[in-house]
Amino acid sequence: MIPSLEVPQYGVFVARQTRALEQNGCTVEIVGLQKEATGRLGTARKYNGLRSRGTIAADRMQPDVVLAHYLTPTALMARRAAKAAKVPYVLVAHGGDVTHLERSKALRASMRRAIKGADRVVAVSPALAERLAAVYPGLEIDVINTGVDRVLFRPGAADLSPYGEPPQRPLIVQIGNLIERKNPERLARAAQRLFAERGGGELWIAGSGPLEDTLRGMSGVRLLGAVPPEQVPVLLRGADAAALVALSEGYGLGALEAVACGVPLVVSSTAPVARDLPETSAIRVDPTSEDAILDGLRAALDLPREDPAGQAKADAQADVVQARRMLDLLTTVAGRAV
Repeated sequence: MIPSLEVPQYGVFVARQTRALEQNGCTVEIVGLQKEATGRLGTARKYNGLRSRGTIAADRMQPDVVLAHYLTPTALMARRAAKAAKVPYVLVAHGGDVTHLERSKALRASMRRAIKGADRVVAVSPALAERLAAVYPGLEIDVINTGVDRVLFRPGAADLSPYGEPPQRPLIVQIGNLIERKNPERLARAAQRLFAERGGGELWIAGSGPLEDTLRGMSGVRLLGAVPPEQVPVLLRGADAAALVALSEGYGLGALEAVACGVPLVVSSTAPVARDLPETSAIRVDPTSEDAILDGLRAALDLPREDPAGQAKADAQADVVQARRMLDLLTTVAGRAV
C-alpha cells in the first residue's frame, strides 16, 4: 500500500518503515497500490497488476530478499516475485488478513503453500501471532510492528487554526476511518454524555467512510475528513484526550502515536497495543460498552500529559528501532551481512 494525495493515510506505515529501513542502510523499492479499487473486476485488475509489477521489479532489481505486507493475497505475489529473483521472501501479517483466513477454509487452503513457504512470517503483535498460529499450527512467527515515527509524533505545541473555529473544551480526538470496526458511533454517544456533564466539549474525528452521514448530524462532533499524515500529530497534540476504541485491531499503532504525542488516551482493551501502554498514559475500556467508554474519557482527562512512562514506551517502539529489528531478521534470511 502506498499513500497518495487522494488517500494520504493509505499504507502510510509501509512508507514510514521504508524510510526507516533506508536510514539503516537498505536499498528499498516499493511495489504497491495507491488506493483501493472498487468492485470485483476492479479488485482482480488491481491485484493482477500488482503481481506482474512485483515479479518484473524483483527480476530487474535482483534484491537480497522480498518483503511483503499483508498475507492475502500478497503472499502469492511475494512467492512469485521471490521465485523470479531466486531469493527468499518474508511475510508480514497486519490483522484483517488473519481475520480473512480465520473465516474461510478455502482461503486457508489456497494460501497455505505461499504462507508456509515463506522464510519467515512476522505479525505486528503477539495476539495476532497467536491467532495466526491457530490458523496454521506449527507456523513459526516473529513479532515486529512498524513502530512510531518519533520525529513526527512527539509532545509540543499545536496550531488548530487551520480547522476553523477553536474547539470547545475538552477536545477529544480520534484518528480513524468512519467505519463500523472503528466504533465511532459509540464513541460519539459517550462523548456527548461527557460534554453534557461538563457543559461543553467537542469530538473531532479525522477520517472518512460510510458512517459519515450518520455522524454528521450529531451535536458536538466535528468531522475533519481525511487529513495529511503530517497533520495527525498536530491534531493529537491539540487534544485534551485521544481515543482509539475500535472493536478490533491488528495492533493499534495509532494509540501508541497518541501516547508519543503526550496525550492521555482511551484505548480498547481488546487492541493488542493496550498491553504495551502504561496505565499512567492510557485507560483501557471495553469498546462494546458506551458506559465504559464514558468512564474511560472521564479518567483520561484526569491523567497528566507527557507521561514519562508513555514517552519511554514510545521510544522503545520507535520506527527506527523496529526497522533495525526487521533488518536483523532480513539479514539472517538473506544469509549475508548488511
